[in-house]
Amino acid sequence: MKRYDKAILVALIVVFGAGIFYTASGALSTYVTIAEAKESNRTVQVKGTAVTGSMRQIDNNSFSFELEDMSGSVFTVTYEGALPVNLFESDYAVVKGRFNDDTFMADSILVKCPSKFQSAKK
Repeated sequence: MKRYDKAILVALIVVFGAGIFYTASGALSTYVTIAEAKESNRTVQVKGTAVTGSMRQIDNNSFSFELEDMSGSVFTVTYEGALPVNLFESDYAVVKGRFNDDTFMADSILVKCPSKFQSAKK
């Protein structure tokens, strides 16, 4: 193998390694509290429970609701997209996004459905 070929191979390994690291670090981000999310200027994940009766339709494709995080703080979440099924009946929801003033602008919402993971009673 020529010196030029080795340099190209090393460069490709470094580029692909950096890409894998960048992708994995985003997927492995941990949950933060509201206070930590407000201080952060980056995209974060907050785990909490959607407050029943707090949903407000903004327009045809966006809505807002209140979420209580695991520390008990309540904040407003705005999301552009379809309302997740069972958002208000789920054990918890995870919102991923960032704060804009006093509103959390969610990029995605994940909902944990309790019945999906429970065994059937006989």
